[in-house]
Amino acid sequence: MKIVITGATSGIGEALALHYAQPGTQLGLLGRRQDRLQDVAARCELQGAATMTGPIDVCDDTAMRTYASAFLAQADGIDLVIANAGVGGPDDVESGDPTYHARIFDVNVAGVLNTLLPFIPAMQRQQHGHLVAIASVAGFRALPNVTTYAATKMAVRTLMEGYGWSLHPHGITVTTINPGYVVSEMTAQAASHMPFLMQTDVAARKIARAIRRKRRVYTFPWQMAIIARLLPYIPGVLMRRGASGRDRQRAS
Repeated sequence: MKIVITGATSGIGEALALHYAQPGTQLGLLGRRQDRLQDVAARCELQGAATMTGPIDVCDDTAMRTYASAFLAQADGIDLVIANAGVGGPDDVESGDPTYHARIFDVNVAGVLNTLLPFIPAMQRQQHGHLVAIASVAGFRALPNVTTYAATKMAVRTLMEGYGWSLHPHGITVTTINPGYVVSEMTAQAASHMPFLMQTDVAARKIARAIRRKRRVYTFPWQMAIIARLLPYIPGVLMRRGASGRDRQRAS
């Protein structure tokens, strides 16, 4: 297989890279931290995969297009692209500074576009290919205190749903993955309780299985999938109470 994965230096991206690494696989691995990227690539190569690294920020659309062209030329095609790179954190609306929020949108939304779009023409010519984006259970409802992050994941879900319809006639499969809490650098910094927290290798196996089965949407674990279905129906008054409770906790 010919696979490109962003955010491959840690968390889900690293686990997916190691999951897919085997003889005959050509892996394109992207991430901002070159030392971590080289470490992951070396471990993938020990498992028999060929790798092509790109120490690139997914917000750099020019660099992403250049990398895509180079990978397509070297691998002679593409089977699977996983837009995994993402950032998040609590809202900081009190500061009045939009820079932090704009960065989350840049990485989580523009980064997905910069990752997937350069490969679509090649997939159309091939008449096959698979585009995957890692969204989140948070993308099912505006959530207090992580509103910006939730909004970006809602945007990703909408983009992928629409691309799934428009690209289907070209033989291209589109999958949206909505994880719950997965062990990562992001969750390590979180102060709140994280129910049903899952190890990255377990999450990677579940994601790979959903990709193999060509699921359009996959939300996990099952407990969070149920919660995601219920989130849109929770009354606003309860959401406001939840936000007030968190504010009191932060103030205490």
